[in-house]
Amino acid sequence: MATELAAPVTPEAGRIELKSYNLTLPMASLSIGVDNIHHDVFLSPKFVQNARDYLFELIRQSTSATFFSGIELRASKGPDGGAFRKLLTEVLQSALTQAKYHKNIEIDLLFRLALLKFLSVEIGNQFANLILEGKEWIRQRGEQFERSQQAHVIKARLSELQSARRKVIRGVGQQVAQMVVDVEENVITKARRALFGDDFPSYYDLLKNRIIFLDGGKDDVFFLEHYVLLGNYDRDPDRFEAMDALFQDLVRQAGVVVSQDPAFSDAQEAHQALLQQVDAIRAELANLEEQREATQKKLDRGDSLLTKFLGSTAPADLKASLTDLELRRNHQQFKLEEMGPQIDAAKQKVEFFHKDYSGKLGDYLNEPENAKVLFDPASGETDSPLRARLLDQLVERLDQKEMLYHILASYEIRPIAAEFNPPVHLQQLRKAVVFKEELKRVEQVIKQVPARRLSIKPIEELSKKIRRYSREELQALVLRFSSDFLRLRRDLRDAEHLTTCMERINLVTTEKARDLSRINHCLYECVLNEEARPEQDVVVSHVIIKTDVRGSTRMTQDLLSRGLNPASHFSLNLHEPVKKLLDRYGAKKVFIEGDAIILAIFETEATRSYARAVAKACVLSRQILAASSSYNERAAANNLPPLELGLGVAFQGSAPTYWTDGDSRIMISKALNLSDRLSGCAKLARRLLATQKSHFSLFQFLTALQGASAEELDEFLVRYNLNGIELNDEGFQKLSEEISLETIETKLDMPWGKENVTLYYGEVPIGESVELLVLRKGSARELLSDGKIGTATPHPYYEVCTSPKLYDLVAALIRTQQAATLESARA
Repeated sequence: MATELAAPVTPEAGRIELKSYNLTLPMASLSIGVDNIHHDVFLSPKFVQNARDYLFELIRQSTSATFFSGIELRASKGPDGGAFRKLLTEVLQSALTQAKYHKNIEIDLLFRLALLKFLSVEIGNQFANLILEGKEWIRQRGEQFERSQQAHVIKARLSELQSARRKVIRGVGQQVAQMVVDVEENVITKARRALFGDDFPSYYDLLKNRIIFLDGGKDDVFFLEHYVLLGNYDRDPDRFEAMDALFQDLVRQAGVVVSQDPAFSDAQEAHQALLQQVDAIRAELANLEEQREATQKKLDRGDSLLTKFLGSTAPADLKASLTDLELRRNHQQFKLEEMGPQIDAAKQKVEFFHKDYSGKLGDYLNEPENAKVLFDPASGETDSPLRARLLDQLVERLDQKEMLYHILASYEIRPIAAEFNPPVHLQQLRKAVVFKEELKRVEQVIKQVPARRLSIKPIEELSKKIRRYSREELQALVLRFSSDFLRLRRDLRDAEHLTTCMERINLVTTEKARDLSRINHCLYECVLNEEARPEQDVVVSHVIIKTDVRGSTRMTQDLLSRGLNPASHFSLNLHEPVKKLLDRYGAKKVFIEGDAIILAIFETEATRSYARAVAKACVLSRQILAASSSYNERAAANNLPPLELGLGVAFQGSAPTYWTDGDSRIMISKALNLSDRLSGCAKLARRLLATQKSHFSLFQFLTALQGASAEELDEFLVRYNLNGIELNDEGFQKLSEEISLETIETKLDMPWGKENVTLYYGEVPIGESVELLVLRKGSARELLSDGKIGTATPHPYYEVCTSPKLYDLVAALIRTQQAATLESARA
């Protein structure tokens, strides 16, 4: 969200606007697991085992040369990145298709979080396994070997490897993180856009966070390379908390006003009132204590002869008074103790509101673009003087807080960090550039590793350099630092949020726990397709694709008259090309007639969440027409008769039935009969549209009277389907559930003139790619008694478009929309 800076320091400040960032992943609709706390998630066993093997081999590969030279812990072929990437892609696709089936993107986010949790934890587990295998390798060689010099050398290497844990996990973790990002950007993003549209990109940008793959979520080397290295200790002036407080103070001074919760003032007043009551009770206690001491003294003097002679207060009265004072003091003390928890609760409430206020202010520091908006004079002409003053204030504050040299040193040590670390810790190296005393300590450390031949001179040169910075150089680097710090703050915040979300997930690892969660209907299973199929997989719906050859009898006679073989001609140019397409789209041949091919795609109980049968049927139909078109180009060059087809795609939301004829099974299906009508083309329609040159290949005409039912109207339809594809209405509704469909209205040429056309378009995930699909919703036209085409009727039909120009038009539109979305996100 953006907010306008209020209460500005100067009049110009009112024109500056800042964006705030506080993105959270939605998980509210997800079921809670059997422990009533976590979400139960079961990941593919095949993927889990493959990932464990891959991570172990990856860790061993990165450490073998340094720590295990000459030692073979177990037989290995090395890490198989290709196999791991393939399974990772399939698991992510399975997660996405389940989310689409349940129409809930939170399911995909849950599986993605579970995957990140598994990978980030498993890297540490496999590192520990490698250490354990090294120790086991020594033990298996017997006690005599354990006492040998070689064993001591290996133990020393294992100890060094344990010390290098952070470095190893960083390297492996970032390699795995990059692979996850590559699969996301190259495959999954396209599939998600096809299924859900462009509604959720910010969630998946958050999931690309790499800090969660660091050991403990912190790593000085990683921060130095990708952000900026800050102090780690309470005594460091540039520690993160101190730097954050400085930036928040600057944002407040710049005029950002964050509204306080109305309950905050009530909480403050209640806390102050309790503190005043405590002060009053303590004052009363002090008064009672004085009275008690005075009374006790009187009582102590009461037994003397002189006191009795002078007629002082009777001892009995003094004792009664002392008892009364004790009772009153104990009562006040009890009240004071009673108020302790109340004060603590009130204080916590006030601190909660303070933290909430600080968090809202910090949301502006979670948006890196605000660094330029606040401090870069070149980012806008109107507010340039204000930004220049804010940048000067930032430089001045950093100098006053003794942070400036530390920041300069953090950037300057980057070129020499790899040379000196180890043995010099990065924090120590940074301080050596700033302080002479630390430089002397670093010099002593260097002397302890003479083999490295390190020299103190580069550090001395950097120490001199940071003190020779000009004003302009300081401003440029501080401006860079402001952007880096805001990026670091955002990514640390995102990593913390992701960690919190991952802690809410229980990775189910045993069959017993899996069964318990499943029978309680609270298990989310992300498994591969082959792992999801039960032994008896029941068909629940199906799609029929009928490809009808126009004028097959005429073609056969033509070929025979030339002495050619019609059977081999149809087989080589139609049946074989279609056969090659079946596996890619999961289609099966029902049967082949003399002039037609009938195919089916089945959805079962196990595959219904990811089969996308109608979408695949539509794309397959286009590919069949593309194969026909390719043949026609060759046929024209060889003076052979062209293929003219008509395709009908019919979906039925139930299983087909069968009857048997000997060993053969004959399918009985309403979709089968419907596909026959959808693929048909009336001779009258061909004559009417013999010269039509529009981008469409499917039209319908109606000759019935008004008032007829939908089934009756179908009997009166005159269909034109020449190299076209018609989809039934039930199939279109199913398609709109399978993928995300967008619509456009455009004016295009039709056989009866220009008119507004409604186009639906979307992308179909096929393997690791996506296929664009464009459909037209048309209305049957009246066919007048004189043979002329009349006005549109309410009877709709759906054409799967095939014109390359239409696809180019829609593809250009998608690119324009994506560019606009990206530009809007940047703005």
